[in-house]
Amino acid sequence: MKLRPTMVLVLFLLASAPALAQRARRPAAKADTGPVTVTRSAALRITIASDAVGIFEYLSNAAKLTAWFPDQAIIEPQLGGKYHFRWKDREGVWSGVVTEFIRGNTLAYTWEPPGEAVNTNVRFKVSPQGAETVVELSHSGFTSSVAQEEAVKAWAFYLQNLKSVIEEGTDLRAQTRRPAARRTTRPRH
Repeated sequence: MKLRPTMVLVLFLLASAPALAQRARRPAAKADTGPVTVTRSAALRITIASDAVGIFEYLSNAAKLTAWFPDQAIIEPQLGGKYHFRWKDREGVWSGVVTEFIRGNTLAYTWEPPGEAVNTNVRFKVSPQGAETVVELSHSGFTSSVAQEEAVKAWAFYLQNLKSVIEEGTDLRAQTRRPAARRTTRPRH
């Protein structure tokens, strides 16, 4: 039996397809970036049925911050101001500096978890959309995808909690805390 060139090609592809598929599924080797530092960022957004000024107060006022985010908060809501956040179930104090402040619109600060070598940056922007407000959060400067994924998971929870506290008066943290359990999801870098 004489094989045509197209038949040879089909037989070759059938024979080599499993090897090609396995090669495609292997994780890529870590790229050598040389002297270039590669960082990752995350962007999250949520729509809340409230006014932008009121929501901004929940981001920049220590008493309102503790209603949805840290258990204790000190913040100087001004450019160059300092903040200190503490959680009951975590050791240490998260501290940093306000790097951007536009009252009722934008708040950004360095994110400095206790004992962490890498500090990152957090930025909130609120934008009115009719009777609702869009809250955009960006967190940048991650040096690992693991740290980025942990932070995204934690921020998603806290943004949902912000929405719940403002719209329904319900703090979701109370539902997730157990007396003997230690929470591990906090935005870290």
